[in-house]
Amino acid sequence: MASSSRAGEPGITRKVVVLAVVVVAVALLYAGGWFYAAMRLHDRLSERMAASQTGQVTFACDALSVRGFPFRIGAFCDSASVDDHRTGIAASVGPVRSAAQVYRPGHAVVEVDGPAQLRMSPDLAFVADWSLLRASIVAWTDGLDRGSLAYDGLKGRLSVPSADLSLGIAVRHGEAHARRSGEALDVAGSFDGLALHPGGREIPPVDATLDVTIAGAAEWLSTAGPPVDALYGVQMELHGFSLDLGEDTGVRLSGPLSVDEGGYVSGSLDLAIDGIAAWRDRISVAFPESRKAVSNVAKALTVLSGGTDRAQVKVSVKDGTVYLGLFPVGVIPPL
Repeated sequence: MASSSRAGEPGITRKVVVLAVVVVAVALLYAGGWFYAAMRLHDRLSERMAASQTGQVTFACDALSVRGFPFRIGAFCDSASVDDHRTGIAASVGPVRSAAQVYRPGHAVVEVDGPAQLRMSPDLAFVADWSLLRASIVAWTDGLDRGSLAYDGLKGRLSVPSADLSLGIAVRHGEAHARRSGEALDVAGSFDGLALHPGGREIPPVDATLDVTIAGAAEWLSTAGPPVDALYGVQMELHGFSLDLGEDTGVRLSGPLSVDEGGYVSGSLDLAIDGIAAWRDRISVAFPESRKAVSNVAKALTVLSGGTDRAQVKVSVKDGTVYLGLFPVGVIPPL
């Protein structure tokens, strides 16, 4: 028995050695493959950014690097910017970090630090910062399949000097989601604790949600991106747009909408409102110059609701003019 055990030891040793060699070889091949993929990703991103400098949309990523070994791979930038010469829109952000699992490279998570600046000619500017901003995207060779964005503690200011507009914005938590749905595009978003400060005035925080499907807009997520006139000539279904002040005070709109080639909105919407008097008072305090118009709308809603503080009515929009029943109550400027 002893000689038999000694005879078996060399065979076992050889198997252990072979297994160790295989493990080391696989590890070396994997490491080599990872670093080769990282080099290719770095080169491809650098080439695309360089090529964009002569195009209509330019991209920049300062101090580009690829990290994440061994199980992740992603691009990192000290700062990033994009400049769309077609529309006159330019944006810049702070450090950018991205990561995708090696076994699922089409699904990436991106974190972006502020501050951010958005500029649109001739003089629109938006400056913002946040405590956390994270995006998740699922992409294929032809572009995005779906994407999500979530952020906390956002504070910003929108300025348009030519229109004498200065609007402060604060959001406790916000989300935005977009996905292809056949030929259509589903878009949803929410704001928790959205506070606006127009011209130094303060509007009480409100929670807001949006859920809409835009017909024929799936291509907006393609590598080509949305066309400059994307919003013109579209048909959409507004599944829900709501504003909630709490304490049973809310507004909800739903129904079909369209935008013509001139940017004017038309549609037929169902409006449900709780707390007519509370909305009248809040809006009148925030916009005293509109007190009379707001009061007239509130009276009309109260009449249509049979004297109660809740109403469910039909709202029509024709070429940008908003009608409550037969009476025009407001105007939506062309997009």
